Formats: sequence, C-alpha cells, structure tokens
Amino acid sequence: MSKSILSHPHRAWLQGELDLWCNRGLISTDQAERILDLYESPVEIAERQKSVALFVLVGLAAALIGLAALLLVGYNWSALPDAFKVALIFGSVVGVHAAGFYMRYRTAWRLTAEVVFFLGCVLYGAGLGLMGQILHLNSHFPDGLWWWALGVLPFALLLDTVLLHILLTAVLAIWVGVEVIGFPHLGAWLFGRWRFLPNLGLSLPLLTLPGLIWAYRKGSAAAVALYAPLLAWWLLLLPLAFHREFYPIYLIGAVGGLFLLLAQSHPAGSRFAIPYRLYGILIAGGMLVPLSFHQVNKELARDPHLFAGIIQTGGILLGTGAALAAGVWWRRRDDTEGNPYQDELRDLVSRQWLPVCVLLLMAFLSSWNVLFGQIADRDVTAIVPTLLANAALVASAFWLMRVGLHEDRGAPFAAGVASFLLWTVLRYIDLFGDVGGILGASCLFFLCGMALLGVALYWRRRKEIHHAV
Repeated sequence: MSKSILSHPHRAWLQGELDLWCNRGLISTDQAERILDLYESPVEIAERQKSVALFVLVGLAAALIGLAALLLVGYNWSALPDAFKVALIFGSVVGVHAAGFYMRYRTAWRLTAEVVFFLGCVLYGAGLGLMGQILHLNSHFPDGLWWWALGVLPFALLLDTVLLHILLTAVLAIWVGVEVIGFPHLGAWLFGRWRFLPNLGLSLPLLTLPGLIWAYRKGSAAAVALYAPLLAWWLLLLPLAFHREFYPIYLIGAVGGLFLLLAQSHPAGSRFAIPYRLYGILIAGGMLVPLSFHQVNKELARDPHLFAGIIQTGGILLGTGAALAAGVWWRRRDDTEGNPYQDELRDLVSRQWLPVCVLLLMAFLSSWNVLFGQIADRDVTAIVPTLLANAALVASAFWLMRVGLHEDRGAPFAAGVASFLLWTVLRYIDLFGDVGGILGASCLFFLCGMALLGVALYWRRRKEIHHAV
C-alpha cells in the first residue's frame, strides 16, 4: 500500500503529538510507529521533493530543446522537400512518443517519461500546423487547435501527471477564445453547424468533462484548479459571441454566482471547492464593485434594451434552477432516508444562500434597468441597484469570514475582512472623499489598520484556543 504524502513540518508535528500521546499513556510505542509507517519517512519526503524539482527542471529543458529543434527546422524548412518534411513530422512525433512509452513501461524513469510525452504532444501540435502548410490546406485555422487538444486528451487521462492537463487547458483556452471572439458569425458547431446560433465553442464542455472526472477520481485539486478557470473563461466569452447592444455585466456576475454554487455543492472543508470559490468570488465581486456606484447604474439605465434584458433574466433564472435541481438530485443519490424534494431544496438553499442571492440579484438587476429605465428618471432607477449591490458586497464579506471560521481556514476569513475594508474605502471615496479630504483619508486608513490588527489578534487567539482544546 502506498504511503500518504506528508510535508516535513506536518511530519514533525505528527511526531511530536505521538510522543506526547505515548508519554501520557494514550497509545503504545508500537502503535505510534505503525501510525508513522502510514506516512512518508523524512528520507522519502526529501526524495520526493528532489524528484519534483528534477521534474520541473527536466520539463523546462524539454521545452527549450523542443523550441530549439523547431527553430532549427523552421530555418531550413523551405529548403527541404515535401516528402522529407512529412517523414520528419511523423518520425519525430512517433519516435518521441515511443521513447515515452519505453521509459514509462520498461524503465524506472517515470517522471522523465511524463516530460517526454509532454514534448511529444507539443510536437504533435506543431506537426498539425506544418502538415497544413505542406498540403496547402486553407481551412478554418482554429480547427488545428481543436484537433491538437483532442490528441492531447487521451495522454492527459492515461498518465498520472498534471503537466499534460496544463497543456490541454492552455490549448483549449486559446481555441475557444479564437473561435468565440474571432469567428462568431460562423454559427455554433456541435456535430454540425447551427446557423441560428453564434459560434459558442459548444464542444469545450465535452472536452473538459473527462479531465474534471479524472481530477476528482485521482484526488487532484491542482487539476480542478486548471479546469475551473477554463470553464469560467468559456462562460465569460459567451455574451461576447452574440454582439448584441446590451451590457453583459449581469451575465458575468451570474457566472460568479454559479461558481460559488458549485463550490458550496462540495462537502464542507473540501479542497476541491477552493478553486470554484476563488474564481466565483473574484468574478461576482468584480461585477458587484462597479455596480455599487450610483453613477455606474445610472449609465447602465441609459439605453435599455427590452429583449436583451428579458433574455438575460431568463437565462440567469434558467441556469439557477438547473443548478439547484442538479444539486438536489446529486444529494438524493446517496440519501437513504428519502427526504421530500422540498426539504432537500430548503437545506440546499440554506447552505447556499449567498450564491443563490447573487444569482437572483443579477436576474433582478437585469430586469430592473430594462423595465424602469424606460419609464422613470435614471437617477431614481439607479438607487435600488446601488443599494442592493452594496448589500451584496457586505454580505459576501461576512459570508467569506463565516466560511473561514466554519472550516478553520485563514484564507477565506482574511479575504472576507479585506473585502469589507475594501468596501469601506470605496464608500468613503464615493460619498465622503470631497468632504473629508486628506485628513479624512488618514483617519480612515488608521481605523482600517487598527481593524486589521484586531482581526489578526483575534485569529491568533482563536488558533491558540483551538490547539489547546
């Protein structure tokens, strides 16, 4: 059985705790040794760290060697006959992958094999472009990126390394950006062209889903942290594909709410929830900050577009309902008590009140500006969105602090405190900057500094009490 990974500080802490338990007679020395045998020894920890460092250095070396080879070939490319070019492309791709298979399954150089496979996948992508040049193919050039990602996907799933997942997500991010931004007029493609829709890169979720499944099955939070921003990037691009005269700020804020909802769908304290929560709070908070200014909401109500507003509102509500329904269904899969759907939904909403409120707020604001921007003065119309956005910012700050306290994690707690102080500074600049001047700003920053000092002392005392207990 493989031993659990442990860092030097954590092993030292575990060793100290086991010695304390042995001295108090809670466990025997033999039991303490058997517990320690479940984890890596100091020698194994040092060897693993050396292997990781060597892996990084070899990976960088492989990337530089591959770049040097491509530049060398490119310098003499026009002088080579086409038959030799094709043979060189196929030979390099097949040869590098064959070397990777030999190292992985015939030798003990597993880390080196991962780097060789990475180099082979890079050469495969370069070979696709060069083959198109040789054969004079004037096709849709982002298709080459799509086929590159499709070729990398099997290797990323079969090899236990995050390196190929980095390459896969990078290629997919470039591909979907080029498709949606550069060619929205071609129509959506998914097993055929749908001309009534813009180019939305609809195959990206299908290519992302296997990688996410791999990440959860392997317990790789690092891989989840790669695919979460890729999905966020795709969702943020969707409003740009329509090229309508409307403000996508509410749709973007709703994407942040959906990511927060995904984060809260994980068990409390799950490390897989961290990437979703991080990107969710950045996206949602990034939209709530400008919406908290009265002037911004006033500008948003300047040219309301009824149809676009209705579509935005309907899309946000539809996505919220679908996400909640999926969450209830997922919870009931392992529920042997057979609770009614109403109870499951109520429990889900009570745990995810902030993501649900953010989603409903974005849907409401989208309708508010469209409906009341046409019949009321813009100054009056902007008051309600401004107040609600400020309330959502404050609620988000306290929600983050609550998450940090509940999971005993300093990062979300500190983020919540920083968010509240940021909101305080923004409101001072917005409302009292001209009145207080430099003296008022000095007083405000002093109070914020004292507040941070008080929070730091509170967190330190809380950790001391927690360890004492």
